[in-house]
Amino acid sequence: MTEMKTALVIGGGPAGLEAAIKIGQAGHKVILIERTGSLGGTLRKLYSSFPRWENPEDLVNYLAEQIRNSSLITTMTDTTVTAAKKSAQGYQVTLETNGGKSKEIKVGAVIIATGFELFDASAYGEYGYGIFDNIMNSLEFEALLKEWANNKEKISPPKTIAFFKCVGSRDRSKGMPYCSKICCMYTAKQAGLVKELFPQTKCYVFYMDYRAAGREYEEFVRSVIEQKHVRYVRGRPAKVMPEDGRLLIRAEDTLMGLPIEVTADMIVLAAAIIPSQGTREMASLFQTKIDQYGFIDYETNQPLKAGDRVFFAGACGFAVEILGAMEQGAAAAAEVLSLFNQEN
Repeated sequence: MTEMKTALVIGGGPAGLEAAIKIGQAGHKVILIERTGSLGGTLRKLYSSFPRWENPEDLVNYLAEQIRNSSLITTMTDTTVTAAKKSAQGYQVTLETNGGKSKEIKVGAVIIATGFELFDASAYGEYGYGIFDNIMNSLEFEALLKEWANNKEKISPPKTIAFFKCVGSRDRSKGMPYCSKICCMYTAKQAGLVKELFPQTKCYVFYMDYRAAGREYEEFVRSVIEQKHVRYVRGRPAKVMPEDGRLLIRAEDTLMGLPIEVTADMIVLAAAIIPSQGTREMASLFQTKIDQYGFIDYETNQPLKAGDRVFFAGACGFAVEILGAMEQGAAAAAEVLSLFNQEN
């Protein structure tokens, strides 16, 4: 009988969950750790998803059930990695709970799946984030969408909501010239959800261009524009100012070549995707390569390998949608299984 090896999966979002499930299904032990008190990662914060308007909670519950039903997967929430030492066939790792208890384990491989954070939009002083209560980032708005959906009959619908895309992304002056990849799609989703909840609310999306390079993505955005009647304005807003308890937005419609003013009750900022604090910490502990922005980088010709016996999946490597994160989690699991099989 071959020896049963153990993998450590760091992060309980969709990438980490899928990686843990696949390794467990192949007959190897997994220790899955999550720094918060529950599994699901950013999925737990979302109200609906693109491009099929599915409920993220259903996916979280499905994945969590598979984790619970596997006798080979040990889950540790409220837990972080505080130390890692390379050994001949893996790592000796120190885990610490939020209560201060420490535990040392030996693992044969590691998958980092520590997700992402959002760029601090207060860097754009002209947009008023952190100054006005009715200006928020996209994840904060997801929480509001949930609240609205659960209390729809008690809500006084806003008259107008404006969405600003590329807040931090594709802006060299802020140090992030890259496109954050998923913002176009979740902004369309959010505007479409507003129109479902409150059909009379006007929604404006201010954009430089929109990028819908995925299966059913273009159709999704077009349906939001054409069927839900969300207005897309090509142009980056220049200034947001308070006016009689609302927000005056000044911009230029670059397609029409005309200045435009919109008065909104609320503004949602699609802030850039950046590496999480956990990603930076794990990259340091496991001595993985990182790129110039702090995302975990891959080794030449090995897209999900970050170092010796260390792999990664999901948004710790770069912005990725839910299905893409799960696909990377499964692929990273396959890399671990290949490594284990070679040593049997």
